[in-house]
Amino acid sequence: MAVNVTVFSNYLNEINLNIYEIATILGGLAALAYFIEKWNQRKKEDPNSKLANIGYKVDKIADSIRRFESSPIPEVMDFVDGLPQLSDTKKREIFKSGMKFRDEHKHLEAINRFRLLLSMTSSDEQHAALSTLIGNTFLLIGNQDEALGAHKEALRAAERCENLYVKSVSLGNIGLIYSDKGEANEALKYQQQALAIDREIEYRLGEASVLGNIGLIYSAKSEADEALKYYHQALEIHREIGSRQGEAIQMGNIGLIYSAKSEADEALKYHHQALEIHREIGYRQGEAIQLGNIGLIYSDKGEADEALKYQQQALEIDREIGYRQGEASVLGNIGTIYSERGEADEALKYQQQALEICRKIGYRQGEAIVLGNVGIIYSERGEADEALKYHHQALEICREIGYRLGEASVLGNIGLIYSAKSEADEALKYHHQALEICREIGFRLGEANQLGNIGLIYNDKGEADEALKYLVQALKIFRIIGAEHLANQSLNNIKAIKNKK
Repeated sequence: MAVNVTVFSNYLNEINLNIYEIATILGGLAALAYFIEKWNQRKKEDPNSKLANIGYKVDKIADSIRRFESSPIPEVMDFVDGLPQLSDTKKREIFKSGMKFRDEHKHLEAINRFRLLLSMTSSDEQHAALSTLIGNTFLLIGNQDEALGAHKEALRAAERCENLYVKSVSLGNIGLIYSDKGEANEALKYQQQALAIDREIEYRLGEASVLGNIGLIYSAKSEADEALKYYHQALEIHREIGSRQGEAIQMGNIGLIYSAKSEADEALKYHHQALEIHREIGYRQGEAIQLGNIGLIYSDKGEADEALKYQQQALEIDREIGYRQGEASVLGNIGTIYSERGEADEALKYQQQALEICRKIGYRQGEAIVLGNVGIIYSERGEADEALKYHHQALEICREIGYRLGEASVLGNIGLIYSAKSEADEALKYHHQALEICREIGFRLGEANQLGNIGLIYNDKGEADEALKYLVQALKIFRIIGAEHLANQSLNNIKAIKNKK
């Protein structure tokens, strides 16, 4: 008998079992490319200033944490909902204990229970459902490689039982993980396959969810107009089928794109509409996400007090509903705001609170992100050795969990520190490693940033021709992806070097 699959159109937690706790510390890596550029825009320099001060030398793991609401990594709900009522008492109790462990953030214990249940299961439908559940639980601790393996196993089971619903869900899940890993082209391949199935079986909610996720991937590729096209298609379907939460989610994501394009008023319009819907339907977590994103826009506008007001409201909701990962995300954002105000000690206080939560709930990817941001604060304070200590801890975690985009960002940050220490050869080593990863995963903005950084180092070494070679490559990519501000910086650098020659 075919298993029904329900693909919900929210980021987290749309069922009573409280199983969608996918972390939003990074807010979806779709946001990362834009955050780097937004930070760079805040660091504008006089074109005639010293080249070493050009903004795109900074490549943070996460600047501020925009909380994108993607469609979730779904689970095969007929099995999950039906298992507590199974006649087999032993299986029922194993399932309940696994879900209890997961709700308590004891994720490894939960995975062990689900794997035990999987060993007792012969049905391909149930195998797909449990593998999906295991994969999603690995994502709760940021272990993308293990999650990917579990979801690919779910896909194989879905293909064996020839269930198109389950196959579509599995393809979408795999695509989302590749997106989180920063491998945009691979992510698109899987999402497009899922979209084709959803259209074939006329599953409108699934179609809308996948369209929204494709939008997230194009956001990660710095293709804002393409991202908006998919978000608007998803928004239209959600409105047609009366999915209010899906409507709010896409509005929020559209707002994030306008924020990245520095169109603050348009961004605020969409975020406030999303906030209103979340409040109408009583989705507190979505309410917190939008409040946090509105706060970040005010931070971009230089209105720190207004930004903190919204972040504190988001923090209060996350604490009220017990959403620890959201709490960590907001604490990190508050820390970022204080850092931008030049209040490093206050910034560190909030980042350390975020780090403590990530470690307590076992969220390794979030831990890596916060460690990197702590390292950035120490770097900005001129404490290079302390900064390196935190960056290397972050790097170790990124490699351990297969978080390639984070690995590239940390490597770039380490390179910047060695550059500041006037250790050019050591800096180049790290920037080239970061460049290689960015090219492997198709992260074009990161690729251009690293090319620019390498070019600036060669200029500092007095090797103008080599510097120009890298800066011209960076300029081409910035123009291709529409990062005009960074393209202009590159062009100014090239002109300055040529004039100096």
